Amino acid sequence: MGLFDVIKFDGVPNKKWIMYKYPGKSFFDKSTLIVGVGQVAIAVHGGKIEHIFQNGTYKLSTENFPFLRGLIKVVHGGDVPYTMEIYFFNTTIDLKNIWGTQSPIQMIDPKYNIKVRVRANGQYALQIADYQTFFTTLMGSNGDNVLYDFDDVTNLFRGIINTKVSVILGEYIIKNRISFLDISIYLNEISKQGELTLQNEFAIYGLKLVNFLFSSINVPEEDLSKITEFLNKRAEFDIMGDDRYRVSRSFDILEKAASNESGAGAIASAGVGLGMGLGIAPLMGQMAQQTTINPTNVCYHCKRELPQDAMFCPFCGSKKNRTCINCNKELTNDILFCPYCGTKQS
Repeated sequence: MGLFDVIKFDGVPNKKWIMYKYPGKSFFDKSTLIVGVGQVAIAVHGGKIEHIFQNGTYKLSTENFPFLRGLIKVVHGGDVPYTMEIYFFNTTIDLKNIWGTQSPIQMIDPKYNIKVRVRANGQYALQIADYQTFFTTLMGSNGDNVLYDFDDVTNLFRGIINTKVSVILGEYIIKNRISFLDISIYLNEISKQGELTLQNEFAIYGLKLVNFLFSSINVPEEDLSKITEFLNKRAEFDIMGDDRYRVSRSFDILEKAASNESGAGAIASAGVGLGMGLGIAPLMGQMAQQTTINPTNVCYHCKRELPQDAMFCPFCGSKKNRTCINCNKELTNDILFCPYCGTKQS
């Protein structure tokens, strides 16, 4: 490689570069270094940073930069050639670094107690804050590549971002008991938490995280369908009023009976077949009463039969009538869904 008397880098069209390694290593005494606006250059010799140049024009002479004296090898034709490496760094902010979870995050919706898989994506802005740290910890040993762009850097942080995002989302959603159906209105708050959490991770490598934005937090369609089905069922209960649970249970029993060729199924079929309607309404009322008024006298905790007038289980001490896990209304031991709020009982 020949000697260079002008050292500069004009950037790359349509490419967001972050570091450029000047291809030449041999320079003249009094060579000119031109550092453009939005750039910083560093001189490296033997893996050690000798000098950092802000934007401007510099004569690389031993008179102006004493560190060059140690780099001079021989006198050649009245000029003094020396060997060093020049790196240019982009000082501007890149606002369009894209991130996204590589795989869905398993979580329990705190409002509906349904397991869902959460995905998130967004963008963040980066800027080099400490060129020496950035070079020595991240870029100095990345091989012989001449040009690095912001994508090369963001790829290095992809794993860290995914890990931290999982923690940020989990803590925020559980702590505030926010359903994934309502999460979009909290994107700004979650974004601020993400920025605070990740700032130190980038600072270790001489980078400044200017912002970190959550653009979207969502779940797959099949998981959304589970929540939608739950809400539809709950809406049906609300329309039915105070007797929603009893009525719903009655229809469930009749549906099972109708699918049976004998017994209650035959009775239901006969009643409908005769067009009399006799027995259907009374049967519904009787079944509903048997379901809610005379529940099976069995402990919901240990499943043992209880004395008829027992208030507590003599085997495990559990109270005969439990309370809803959501609204704390008192329930009998056979209830699967709370008749007051529609919550499924575990």
